[in-house]
Amino acid sequence: MASPFRERLAPVLPSLVVAAGVFLPWIQVDPAHEGPVISVYYGGMGNGLELVHGIVLLPTVVVLSLAALAGRRSRRAELVVGVVGTVAVLRFIQLWDETFVSAAGAWVTLLGCVLLAGVAAVDVVRERGLPTVARSP
Repeated sequence: MASPFRERLAPVLPSLVVAAGVFLPWIQVDPAHEGPVISVYYGGMGNGLELVHGIVLLPTVVVLSLAALAGRRSRRAELVVGVVGTVAVLRFIQLWDETFVSAAGAWVTLLGCVLLAGVAAVDVVRERGLPTVARSP
């Protein structure tokens, strides 16, 4: 059984990864691009807070982290935020090709969302006592 301290910190660490990714640039000019680059500024070139993804994810993970630290953890909410965040960021990453590509912020945020979903999924399985794969001797 996990300690109460571990239970409270479990969603906080992935949330910190999401928050770090939101403050990094999400779009950049493709380093392999040859030729002229049009002078244009897309939302997300500064940081993820220029996009709806960052505007929604940042306060959401902050609220989930504060709730967990206060001992009122919602594993289902963490799972939903992790999965929906993963899908949304993956879709964003797939939009860019040729001249512009996804930058580090999108990838860091994606990693944080996957970690949040994974932590929540493991805890949901433990909480419900669902059968797990038995290890062979």
